[in-house]
Amino acid sequence: MAGHYQPKSEDYRSLFKQIKERSHQSCFILMGWEYRREIAQIKHPNTHNLILRGLDTASAHQIIAQQGLEPEANGSRFIDYYQGNPLWLKTVANFMVELGLTVSEVLANQPFLLPQDLQDILQQPLAYLSEPEKQLLSLLAKEDEAIALVKLLEIAPMPSADLLNTLQSLSRRCWLEKTDRLYRMSPVLRQYLG
Repeated sequence: MAGHYQPKSEDYRSLFKQIKERSHQSCFILMGWEYRREIAQIKHPNTHNLILRGLDTASAHQIIAQQGLEPEANGSRFIDYYQGNPLWLKTVANFMVELGLTVSEVLANQPFLLPQDLQDILQQPLAYLSEPEKQLLSLLAKEDEAIALVKLLEIAPMPSADLLNTLQSLSRRCWLEKTDRLYRMSPVLRQYLG
């Protein structure tokens, strides 16, 4: 689950704990796929947590153009599908350029492209997931819409306490988004796991 360290990375727990507990005037920036438990527990007025979302449409169009793909007016659906993730957009745009595809051609097809390079990018962090996390992601991959906690409690093949811990872990790992009491998985992940 999120917050557990690989055997060779246990020293990071101590580092994060010292940052949390000691008085200092340092500036600390931590970037990663996972929202660490020790960081989540810091409640201080000078501490700010920011979860990055995808690029805005203009910036995403710029990434696409840098790969040699002609941005199109109707490309916002394409950008939304890949959640404005710069690496995902760059990878898919490069793949499209290599094959001579346009955004319009990709938009005409469902599901969207999931090139091997993008699958390789997704595979590495997914390999670190626990079995309950993998089970829950597989379950959510079958859902087309965001799903309420009440429904998840009904359909999940695990006790409710385990489900809640698994939801928290997947949220901290940024594999799920929670909005208005609904849980959602990105379309790219849903396609990859589906």
